[in-house]
Amino acid sequence: MQKEIKELTLLGVVDASWLRNIRIVEKFFELRSQGVCIYCCWEFIAIEESISASSVRKIIAKLTTEK
Repeated sequence: MQKEIKELTLLGVVDASWLRNIRIVEKFFELRSQGVCIYCCWEFIAIEESISASSVRKIIAKLTTEK
């Protein structure tokens, strides 16, 4: 599956940032299900993805009902 996704990304069919955003949302809900506070989730994911916590927060807000 990963190989197919990479091929589609190279062809321009799938946007790499879209895939990253999905990964961020999945990680966020995984951490929340473990009882991690929202702010800690943003910070942890930001470090893991090498982006700002503010960007993580915006991605989560855009793709979910979580604020």
